[in-house]
Amino acid sequence: MNPSGKLAVITGGAGRIGQSLVETAAAIHAKPVIHYFNSRDKAESLAKKHKGWAIQADLSKPQGAEELVAAVSNLPGKLALWVNNASGFERRKLDDSDDALWQETMQLNLLSPVSTARGAARLLIDGGLIVNILDIAAYQPWKGFAHHCVSKAGLAMATRSLAVELGPRLRVCGIIPGAILPSEQLDDSEQERLVSRIPAQRRGTPSEVAQALRHLIEADYMTGSAISVDGGLLATSFRL
Repeated sequence: MNPSGKLAVITGGAGRIGQSLVETAAAIHAKPVIHYFNSRDKAESLAKKHKGWAIQADLSKPQGAEELVAAVSNLPGKLALWVNNASGFERRKLDDSDDALWQETMQLNLLSPVSTARGAARLLIDGGLIVNILDIAAYQPWKGFAHHCVSKAGLAMATRSLAVELGPRLRVCGIIPGAILPSEQLDDSEQERLVSRIPAQRRGTPSEVAQALRHLIEADYMTGSAISVDGGLLATSFRL
């Protein structure tokens, strides 16, 4: 796949990790399409910088994914890369959660990525790539985040299933970030305990997640698999 001059969609592209993913797409001369929900100014600034586009959509609602795919289909140029990065991460004890929270989380973290992948598959060039940004919480249950863990575990299986469904014309891969940026959902003691359990003894950086994206773009024989960018955290028995 040669993404040069072609469209590269990054959902949540104005966010924490998303900006580095956009920079990587631009560095390989793709035309970035930056999806956003609330971060309009950041998205439009990035789009202007890299001569791309910014598109708003609420992916926590079923119609949001359809609207985003439709907007991308109207852009000039061919689509080569779609990165499902937009995600929610809200702490809520199981007893304090309700069906509405679970439904919204599933929609944003699982159903919308599947829906956009289904729509993108019709637009992607032969050899195109879909990348789902997963989470170590898909493999290690975190107390207070059951809804998030289940949604990301579903996305991990969806990544494998979509690779089977869409191959050999398209590839579908995942990236599993570990502790990258501090979360407002964790207190200071939890943040310190988390970092202390990482074999690399430090947090990762958004640019290191973006490096994994670049590798997947270039690794034509990779599909249905996911790269961990976690400093070894998944190798431990850590539980939040």
